[in-house]
Amino acid sequence: MKKIVLILFTLMLALPTKASAAELFGMIWYKGKPLPNTEITVKDKKVQTNDKGYYSVNLDPGPYTLSIKLPDGGTRNEKVDVFPQDTEKNLKLE
Repeated sequence: MKKIVLILFTLMLALPTKASAAELFGMIWYKGKPLPNTEITVKDKKVQTNDKGYYSVNLDPGPYTLSIKLPDGGTRNEKVDVFPQDTEKNLKLE
C-alpha cells in the first residue's frame, strides 16, 4: 500500500500544472505627473488607469508589451515581465 501511495504522489508531482494568473499593477507617470484615465492594451485586454494613474490587470506569467495611449495622441510600448506572484511595474514616461 505504501508503494502505491508513493507512486501516486510521484506521478502527481510530475504532472504539468498551468500557472495561474497574477496581477500586474502600478502607476504610470507622464512628464513628471500621474497619467490619469488613459487606455492600456496588453495582449487581448484593455484597461484604463484611474484618475491617479494607477492600473491593474490579471495576466498569466510571461513577457508582455504594454501599449499606452499618450495625451499627445501617440502610443508608447513598454516591455514587462509578469511573474507567478503579483508584479508591480511603475512606468515613468517622457
